Amino acid sequence: MSYLEAIGIHKAYGTREILKGVNLKVEEGEIVLIQGPSGVGKTTLLNILSGIDLPDRGNVFIEKRDITRMNEDERARVRLHKIGIIFQSSTLIEDLNVMENIALPLKLAGKRWKERVDSLLRYFGIEKLKYAYPPSLSGGEKQRVEIARALANSPRILIADEPTSNLDDENAKNLVELLLKIREDMETLIIIATHDIRIRELGDKKYTLEGGILYER
Repeated sequence: MSYLEAIGIHKAYGTREILKGVNLKVEEGEIVLIQGPSGVGKTTLLNILSGIDLPDRGNVFIEKRDITRMNEDERARVRLHKIGIIFQSSTLIEDLNVMENIALPLKLAGKRWKERVDSLLRYFGIEKLKYAYPPSLSGGEKQRVEIARALANSPRILIADEPTSNLDDENAKNLVELLLKIREDMETLIIIATHDIRIRELGDKKYTLEGGILYER
């Protein structure tokens, strides 16, 4: 079985069926790109893959463990330790500085955080922003802090929802290079959902979500 595997995922909201039997297999170190226009169900799929939401039918396995059969607390622990998530809109806490934002997942996991945060600040080239607060950051800087926080607990999975949607061309290009570097350095499995044609060639596997079905390109 693959490191992450989704089998027969169905999800409906009211009478509208968003996902109609989605299947997906991802190995460690792979980058998977899921494309499709806004509103097609990409975020819904990512939420199910990360255990934020549950499917109506189907199963999601991470390291052969079925997270769809876990309770909410168990799924939250899986996310804390196994999955880093970059949401479409910034989720940085504005009352915390950059260092404190990155340290948050480590503190929640009960880990020592100072050395790890300093290492991430260096890796992402944002040491000078250590004591800055999110409102003062540019879009590209916020994105680097978001990714650093998502990787704080060294998860094997990184999930990114429309990560370039608020970035200009230069920062979008920089983000693609950064994700490739992360995959190379950390062997992180990366799943990206996007409708941005600027990154359409990124990924070892490329899929299109259309009509509730995931098609490999």
